[in-house]
Amino acid sequence: MLMMAIAIVVTIVSYYTGNIADIPGDTETWLPSADDWLPAGGLSLAINLALNVLIATMLILLNKRFNILRSASDLYAGLFLILQMALPSFMGQFYGGTLLCFVVLLLTFKLYMTFNRPYPLQPIFLIFFLLMVGAMSQYAYLFYIPVFMIGCAQMRIFNFKTLLATGIGIVTPVWILWGFDLISLRDIEIPHFVNIFSAIDRNEMLQLLVTVGVTVVATFVFGVLNLVRVFNYNSKTRAFNGFISIMSFVTIILVLADYTNSATYIPLLNCCAAFQMGHYFAINNYQRSYIAILGIVAVYIALYWWSMMV
Repeated sequence: MLMMAIAIVVTIVSYYTGNIADIPGDTETWLPSADDWLPAGGLSLAINLALNVLIATMLILLNKRFNILRSASDLYAGLFLILQMALPSFMGQFYGGTLLCFVVLLLTFKLYMTFNRPYPLQPIFLIFFLLMVGAMSQYAYLFYIPVFMIGCAQMRIFNFKTLLATGIGIVTPVWILWGFDLISLRDIEIPHFVNIFSAIDRNEMLQLLVTVGVTVVATFVFGVLNLVRVFNYNSKTRAFNGFISIMSFVTIILVLADYTNSATYIPLLNCCAAFQMGHYFAINNYQRSYIAILGIVAVYIALYWWSMMV
């Protein structure tokens, strides 16, 4: 709760001091990009803050429902908000990256509910249906279709019927909109790749690169350290943690490879990083763990302070 309060307060301070830079992007193919759904202002700030708090709450519910960490700790939820806080422009306005993080987390919840079920065709259809709907306004969703297909294999539900439900889920949104003559296959738009770095000055770019770099390294290091312990879990918990690990590493690759659209992946990267950090401290309950945790929080507060100075 304290971390949430800090993150919200400092983001509001950034907003009123003019430290929120517009995030460029026009990634639509058929549907309007989420970056253009709301004008910049107080409403965009309020909705994005509420959505970030909802994502943190979903992280807590995900662990309570499926016991992924085998611990009652809620540290990762607070860390997510602290990581988001370090980049006020991504915390202080609604855009496609926050929506991507929310949708992927919601679909992860749905995927976990299918573990070892005989014929979970409706949930699988819904997962890929929503991913394709998202892809119609932000192409980044397409990269998570194979991730969730791997997740189906990890949940022990991958078979021909699952593959069929996946294919139908992907085709259906396009088929419905085309059937109502709302879209045309000839009118598909090529996304305009607008580099986030082109919209900020050199000092802001350096702060962004360092902050994302720290998060990428932390996600990778904590993720690898956690894998050593995950192998000792039962098959169900291994499957749940394995999917998060795959999603973490894929998101790292996308942030680095698809750098012109890197802003879209940052909230999900922060979500994965916070989960990996929280998992590490949950399974390695050292006597002075709080020192390391406070050290991480201090690093991101310093990065936030840097963003206020540039």
